[in-house]
Parts: sequence; structure tokens; C-alpha cells
Amino acid sequence: MCSIYLRNLIKNYLIFSFLLVPILCWSQFKVSGIVKSKAENAPFPGVIIIEKGTRNGTESNLEGEFEIEVSDPNSTLVLSFVGMVTKEFKLKGESEVIIEMKYDCNKDFFDAYQIKIYGQSGLINNPIGGQIDISSPYIFFGGVLEASYSYQTNSKENIFQEGSLEFKHPISNCDFDIDFRTSFRDFEFENKFDNRGYSFETDFNISRYSFIAGYSHLEFNNINTSKKYNSSGVLIGFGTSFGQPLYPEVVGKISIYKDNIEYQGKIQGNYKRFLIFLKYYKLSSFNELSLGIGYNLNY
Repeated sequence: MCSIYLRNLIKNYLIFSFLLVPILCWSQFKVSGIVKSKAENAPFPGVIIIEKGTRNGTESNLEGEFEIEVSDPNSTLVLSFVGMVTKEFKLKGESEVIIEMKYDCNKDFFDAYQIKIYGQSGLINNPIGGQIDISSPYIFFGGVLEASYSYQTNSKENIFQEGSLEFKHPISNCDFDIDFRTSFRDFEFENKFDNRGYSFETDFNISRYSFIAGYSHLEFNNINTSKKYNSSGVLIGFGTSFGQPLYPEVVGKISIYKDNIEYQGKIQGNYKRFLIFLKYYKLSSFNELSLGIGYNLNY
């Protein structure tokens, strides 16, 4: 009697198990998607994606793509990455999704603790040169200090040097910050010019756009014509950044004086720790296009 009962119990258990397997398989819901950075509108790799309330998870690949099987079509995905705002995304039955993530407010730390060293060449007048940028740790009362100096020459009579001291992000939130900068430009050109320019600038950074305003002073000396004067004027500019590849940033500025206009432009990018920039400068008949290649040393 007992053996018959036991055989029936095992039989019923096996039938239940066979019926349960397809039910469990059917309950798995496959989701594929792409994670993007909202600021650059570019794919975001390395983001951790977890089905909320479980240990079921995956990670976005180099193209920002991911696949995950969840237990419910209405599950919530939790996305996290260092420096980004953790996001909860409810699937609502969707099997293909695009999810945007925003930078966290601790973005100020990202440009601290850096030493950037460049070899650079002026493609028009000053083929030999270099540049160094140094940024401080994050200062306790807010912001990062960054100093920059570059020097170029043709090893003869031409000298072109630039420098700046910048206080970055002392006023900041997630979508807006302000930078303050003072800078100088100095060039001697073919025994014709010996000029110096000084600027005090403020950058208003909104999302990935920068609006630049400031004051410039020029000491102009044309040696050939003995024309020499000091002049002051306004400085205005604009900058923006893009996504991959190289995450380029573009900045253009002009200073308007009584008898002259000074032009400055720069595009720069990076790949991992490697850096590259292209700069343009023009004042009167002097102009220079400079190419720099460098390396970022975090300390």
C-alpha cells in the first residue's frame, strides 16, 4: 500500500516538475537596450544594470548596449555608474529601450589632480615648443585651480608664449557652473612686433555650452613703424563639447580693441590618457596655428 502511494507521489512530482519548467522559461522576459549620456548624446559603456529587488544584472558594452532577462515585463531596471545619477527605469512591457543618464553634481572632481604635458609645434611661424597644465585638488571651499603655460619659438627672433590661471566651478550645480580666468599672450615676431595682451574672463557653462565674457588689455608695439599704444576692449566667446570619438571641446574668442581685433580658437580632445589640441591665434599681421600632442598624468 505504502509503495503504491510512494510511486504515485513520485509520478505526480515528476509531472508537476515537467509542467513547471516551461512556465518558468515563459516567465523570463528578454530586454535589449542602449545606455546614453544625456549631455553628449553618446553611448555610455560600463554602466551596471540590475533588475530591482534581485541580483540579476549585466553591464553595458563599449557601444552602450546591453541585454538582460527579467522576471516581469513591468520590472524596474536600476542603472548606476560612478559620477552619474543613479537611475530607475520602469520597462512597462518594452523589450527594446534607450535610457539616458545624467552626470552627478560631483563633476567638479573630474578635472582635479591632473598634470598635462604637451609637445607642440607652430605650423606657421614657431615650430618648436611645449605646454604644461597643472590642476589642484578640489579646494575645500569649492572649485579647482588650474595653471597653464605654453612656449613656442623658431629658435631665432620669434617667441610666442601664453599663460593662464583659472578658478573652475566655484559656483556650480548639476547643469550650470561658472569659471573665472586671467590670461596673457606675448609674442615677438620677425623684429616687427613686440606685443602683449591680458584678459580677465568669466565662463558661464550651461550643460555642454559655454558663454564667455570679459575684459582685455593690449600693449601694441609695431617696431617697424614705431607705432606704439595701449588699448582696452571687450572679450566675448563661445564654447561647446561633443561626444565620441575623442570627446572634442571647441572654444572661440575675440577681443575687440580700438584699432585691432584679437582672435583665439582651440579644439581639443582625448583618448584615455592621450591628449591632442589644435590652437589658432591672430593679431594684426601675426598669426599662428599650433598642434599639440600630450599625456595626462593623474597624481
